[in-house]
Amino acid sequence: MSELIPRPSGKITPFGAPEGFSRSEGKSLQRRQNAEVSQGLVTAARVQAAGFVAATGMHLTAMLSREAEFQANGDPRAAERLNFIADSFAEGAAMEVRRFLR
Repeated sequence: MSELIPRPSGKITPFGAPEGFSRSEGKSLQRRQNAEVSQGLVTAARVQAAGFVAATGMHLTAMLSREAEFQANGDPRAAERLNFIADSFAEGAAMEVRRFLR
């Protein structure tokens, strides 16, 4: 899957340790910054995946809704049954999108 938002290329340079920090404090700061950058990349990937699932779910839900209307051919009882199937799919797709955002 191509990335919607490109990740930074090359080395991400951390903020320099403020003057007066010891070497161990500077290393600790760099580790914590790296952890935050890592968490940000994971969160961004999760949001991208949720967007892809949402777009696919929306496309397929619209397709199924149009197909239900076509297949019902004006029969109200058939329309109810077919719309139930399309609505069930939409609920499942929404559940999958929510799964990414936990």
